[in-house]
Amino acid sequence: MMIFSSCKTPNHFLCAIFIGFGLNIPQTYAETVTQQFQKAFSSAEVSEKKESGLALDIARHFYSAETIKNFIDTIHKNGGTFLHLHFSDHENYAIESTILDQRAENARRDENGFYVNPKTGKPFLTYEQLKDIMDYAKQKNVELIPELDSPNHMTAIFNLLAEKNGKDYVQKLRSKWTNEEIDITNPDSIAFMTSLIEEVVWIFGNSTKHFHIGGDEFGYSEENNHEFINYANKLSAFLKEKGLKTRIWNDGLIKSTIDQLDPNIQVTYWSYDGNTQNKQAARQRRTMRISMPELIERGFSVLNYNSYYLYFNPKESPNISKDSDFAMRDVIKNWDLSIWDEKNTQNKVAEPNKISGSALAIWGEYAGSLKGDSIHKATENLLKAIIYKTNAAGDSTGTISRKLQQLDFAQINANSYIDLMQVRNNESVTLENYPQTVHLLQTNALSGKKRVLWVSGSHVHKIRLEPQWQKTGLNEKRNGKSYTAYKYQDNILWLDDNITEQ
Repeated sequence: MMIFSSCKTPNHFLCAIFIGFGLNIPQTYAETVTQQFQKAFSSAEVSEKKESGLALDIARHFYSAETIKNFIDTIHKNGGTFLHLHFSDHENYAIESTILDQRAENARRDENGFYVNPKTGKPFLTYEQLKDIMDYAKQKNVELIPELDSPNHMTAIFNLLAEKNGKDYVQKLRSKWTNEEIDITNPDSIAFMTSLIEEVVWIFGNSTKHFHIGGDEFGYSEENNHEFINYANKLSAFLKEKGLKTRIWNDGLIKSTIDQLDPNIQVTYWSYDGNTQNKQAARQRRTMRISMPELIERGFSVLNYNSYYLYFNPKESPNISKDSDFAMRDVIKNWDLSIWDEKNTQNKVAEPNKISGSALAIWGEYAGSLKGDSIHKATENLLKAIIYKTNAAGDSTGTISRKLQQLDFAQINANSYIDLMQVRNNESVTLENYPQTVHLLQTNALSGKKRVLWVSGSHVHKIRLEPQWQKTGLNEKRNGKSYTAYKYQDNILWLDDNITEQ
């Protein structure tokens, strides 16, 4: 199926949608969007400040529009520049799509108010919600960078497409080698991807100057890698016509074909060997793949997404701040922009001023039932630290150094969070042995439940209780410690008497 046949409108997206998928959008609207792009990019100011921000996985763990806006606030307040939205993966395609027939008008609303596709049971952001996010990001001067991942991580897209066009149609687009990847050598597959990319370009409008095309964790050999390079170049050329610069993960970039890659493609570098536990595979990949310093030497723009320091995978746990606090202190003490290969400091980038920037990436594989707002609160200081350290080298006034000192000093009396919906009945939570002020999240969600929680600590700990928690006067001894009971409806919080209530 050739999607781009002759069409009188100058906007290729509308041609693709009209001819290939039966959608009709007025030409005047397409021209308006095009004019907005031209205006936005012709007036873009060049800043000496490094790019810094957050890559947020909303495909494997969904976030509400309000929580995404809270992340935008954190980026803005601390000098960050972008929010990279990873919305497509095997598990979910997390935005509305006419091409994939995932529409707000056909969705149901769940108990959280999320729009849910009734065919897949998965939530997604509607066009209206995305516009709200985009308007807010513009107001805060934060760029939104969409990521439509391919050739791997395609399962959710294939599932939606099979519901609409049938399994036989999808099978024609799939790779000959694996059902999880699209065939990057098939003209119909490429035409489909460019039409879907164009839909996302239309959705995000002039809120972005970049578009991430994925390119991670897919299968290739040194002999056929040129096929991926050709695919990436075609998508990059297509995006260039729309006024957008392409970004890509580093996985498919190898020494023998790197000179064939469009030099204007920007690289988000996360791992030299893909974090494989297979030592032989790791050695082979490090021999074949191109390193971050080598990319910079060849003139590529590269952003540091070091998966050891800059990746965070929230896990279901009552005290969700513990891991993020450790990660934040690790970043402050041990990481700088030149460190790209896990903890390795022997192959640091010699001239970090040539690195374009960095990002914290929050992934969703293990987040389970954690609330997005809980994840935002728990990772706020980690994101601050990464933004500060990204720009630390160019800090001639010492302002960033002072902010880092303040952030590090703040951990002497850190804020930590206990997500009450992650607590099992009669569970005991023991606070880490450093000064911290504890906040309870989701107290109202306990309404109508019967839970008992024990919180054990010492004199260095404080807790801020919401007004719902009423002191009962009941006391109990447990494991040599004295506890006082607080009650919210039928829920009981037993608080170690060593912990100071604020």
